[in-house]
Amino acid sequence: MIDFVNRWAARAELERQKFVAWLGVASSTFYSWGQRYGKVNEHNHLVPRDHWLQDHEKQAILDYERRYPLEGYRRLAFMMLDDDVAAASPSTVYRVLKDAGRLHAAPAAQPKKGTGFQQPLRPHEHWHTDVSYLNIAGTFYYLISVLDGYSRTIVHWDIRTSMTECDVEIVLERARQCFPDERPRVISDNGPQFIARDFKEFIRIAGMTHVRTSPYYPQSNGKQERWFGTLKRECIRPHLPLSLEDARRLVAQFVEHYNSTRLHSAVGYVAPLDKLIGLDQIIAADRDQKLEAARERRRLARQAARTATSMNAPAYEPAPAATSQPPPADTTSHAPGWVDFRALRTQVAFEPVLRQLGFAHAFRGTGPQRRGPCPLHDSPQSRRQCCSVNLRKNLFQCFDPQCRAAGNILDFWAALHKLPLVDAARQLRDRFAPHLAKPPTPTEKRQPVVSAPLPSEPSTL
Repeated sequence: MIDFVNRWAARAELERQKFVAWLGVASSTFYSWGQRYGKVNEHNHLVPRDHWLQDHEKQAILDYERRYPLEGYRRLAFMMLDDDVAAASPSTVYRVLKDAGRLHAAPAAQPKKGTGFQQPLRPHEHWHTDVSYLNIAGTFYYLISVLDGYSRTIVHWDIRTSMTECDVEIVLERARQCFPDERPRVISDNGPQFIARDFKEFIRIAGMTHVRTSPYYPQSNGKQERWFGTLKRECIRPHLPLSLEDARRLVAQFVEHYNSTRLHSAVGYVAPLDKLIGLDQIIAADRDQKLEAARERRRLARQAARTATSMNAPAYEPAPAATSQPPPADTTSHAPGWVDFRALRTQVAFEPVLRQLGFAHAFRGTGPQRRGPCPLHDSPQSRRQCCSVNLRKNLFQCFDPQCRAAGNILDFWAALHKLPLVDAARQLRDRFAPHLAKPPTPTEKRQPVVSAPLPSEPSTL
């Protein structure tokens, strides 16, 4: 159609818009054809892409989330990658869980941390230490821990019955024994244990340096505070230890899980020990490779499905086979499989169609443009004005948000009876233009169907 219009408009020295109007094609339709000229003619709504998740992968994500309901969607994405359950990015996991109604409301925004703090660039450059209260069977004990600021690994910890300067020195010395060659910078708050003279002397003898955070600003030591919150939320409060020995056993198990298994969001969703020994880049590359391999598998699977569909579907709709029996009385004997779509669009008017459906007096207006209820989902007695019909161009459009149907007379008839376009065209031809059943000869001139006159009331159909 595009080449035909361009060729004859140039030869006749006419504007393309006027030539398109003579052909009975809407200018917007012709413009959309021009935009899609040379492209594959396929629908652009809900077209499955090759990299989309398959149904069994979505179900695997939902089953895995049911096993770990307390984990966030980002941590779940990387846990599933490591366990070879499903290869999907965090954003894809988020969409799957959101569609299934598994996501909860986002927490309130936290205040931003202070600026100017230089993050460590290697392991054991910064050690964060602090003291937290633990309520164990009605008695308060003190958890003292040392955390590596680079990898978030718990270097050492202990539950003490007091929180003096001596207790903090014992925990730090045991942490140094685990890594005797390291000389980290110790970061703490301004508690009395950390401003004591003996603690300063201990730091000097051990060859370390000490930095205290801003007063009344716990975010300065936020890594340690976050660790305390995680421990209490995921270990102490759910299990309710009944004694000091029980608490030490539970905390030891959780520290082992925290360091070697639990994926930490602050270090790229890898375990802190993996970050400490430098395996984070290898794990990230392995995850990227798994994601790319999964996308390639989905692409090949969908290509195979499309190939199988195209091989099984007929390339064209064959005409009915000729038989020796005479045709029925209510059909023509010319070419029942032949349909002239352009002739139907131009010669079958909306007026007789609406009149047969009982909507003749429901559409009102002057000129070719009329408004009334939509025959696709309304009744003739409805007073709605959601459907617009152009009697001159044989076009309609419904503005109801639940319908949004639009097109020409063929589209209208196919949507009304829920038929394929070819079957709708044949039915429309047999009812309103039976003379179009015979293919016209080259010398035969097509005459438009003269529709019935408008009703006596000028404002209605």
